[in-house]
Amino acid sequence: MYRWLLILLVLLAAIAGLVVGVLNGSPATLDLLLTELTLPLGGLVLLALAVGVLCGLALSWLLFFLPGRLKRRIRSRRHGKGAELADRQHG
Repeated sequence: MYRWLLILLVLLAAIAGLVVGVLNGSPATLDLLLTELTLPLGGLVLLALAVGVLCGLALSWLLFFLPGRLKRRIRSRRHGKGAELADRQHG
């Protein structure tokens, strides 16, 4: 089920990318202080979208996934040490 949903989502994204690229074919120049990029406007829009998605994924990983993973690891270590201490006291 999820596989078909993912395939459909990828196809829709590809179609949307083609539409944006075809409808915005005029060249545009992006000045990046040290260099300039001259690409079709649709390409620049898709490039900006891709950079934004990658930055958003990296930030969400740093702000949400990583702290939760560290908390779980700390909790599991505390529970592991607590069990070891209880075994030593009773044994």
